Amino acid sequence: MLVTPLSDEVRSSLRKYGITPRKKLGQSFLINSSIAREIVKAASLKRNDDVLEIGGGLGVLTRWLVESARKVFVVEKDRGLANALRSSFAEHDNLEVMEGDALEIQLPKVSKIVANLPYSVSSPLTFRLLDYVDFQQAVLMYQKEFAQRLLAKPGTSEYSRLTIEVNYRANVEMIMQVNAREFYPVPKVDSMVVRLVPRESGPVAQNEGVFHWMVRGVYSYPNKLIRKAFGIWFRNLSCEDSVLAAFIQRCSGEFNGSERLRDLDLGMLVKLSDHVLEMINDGLVPYEEREQE
Repeated sequence: MLVTPLSDEVRSSLRKYGITPRKKLGQSFLINSSIAREIVKAASLKRNDDVLEIGGGLGVLTRWLVESARKVFVVEKDRGLANALRSSFAEHDNLEVMEGDALEIQLPKVSKIVANLPYSVSSPLTFRLLDYVDFQQAVLMYQKEFAQRLLAKPGTSEYSRLTIEVNYRANVEMIMQVNAREFYPVPKVDSMVVRLVPRESGPVAQNEGVFHWMVRGVYSYPNKLIRKAFGIWFRNLSCEDSVLAAFIQRCSGEFNGSERLRDLDLGMLVKLSDHVLEMINDGLVPYEEREQE
C-alpha cells in the first residue's frame, strides 16, 4: 500500500508536543490537508455557524474550521493533544478546546458538527449527538463498514438495528471515501464521510419510546419472519400465548406475518410499533416508560 508521507508540519507537531498515537484510544490522525478541506467544505459553513469537532487530533480539520466558522468547539480527551491544539491555534480567538470525554461532558450548543469520530465509540457518540445536540447538519467520518450500515437499504446484510435507529432520527448521505493511507498511523480499515441531517418529514411513531423499545426487542432476530421474531419477543416479555395471534390479527391489513424482519423499511416498522402500542393500551403487552431510560 502506498502511504501518504507525513508533511513537515505534521512531523513538526508530533516532535514539538511529544505526541505518540495511543493504540488504547485507537488514535489514527488524518494527515491529508486536502481531504480535510473537502470535509469542511461539505458542511457549507457560514460565518454565523458555531461548530463542534470531536477528537481534534493534530488539528488538520480544525485548521479549516477556524477559518470558516464563527466559533469552533473542539472536544479532545487526550490532554497532550488538547494542549497542542491550544498552542497551535493560540492566535485564533474563535477556538475553544474542551478537554474531556465527549460521552460525558456537557456538549455546547452548535449549528453544525464536523468530526472524525473515534471509531471505538462511534455508535454511542452518534446517538449522543443525535439525541442531545440540536444541530442543522453533521459531517462525520466513520470506519467504512460502520458508515455502510448507516447507509444500508432494507433486505441487505448491512441493514441492522443501527441503520433503523439512526435513520429514524436523521437522513444519511454519503459524501466521500477516505483511504486508510491518509492517516497516521495507518489503520487496518478505510473510512467514509457521511452527512446526517435531522429528519423533518417521513414516518413518525405514535409513541417513540415504544418504537425504540420494539426495535431493540425484535431486532435480535433480523432474519426471522415477523411471526417468529415477535413470538420470541412476546415470550420474553412473559405475554400470554394468545398475544401473538392477536397481534398478527391487528396487523392483517398491512402484514400477514410471513415478511422477513430485515426486509421492512422504516415506515413498515413504525406501523408495527403503532400496533404494539395498541396492544399495550389494551393491557395485552407489559410496558413501563422507565424501560426506555
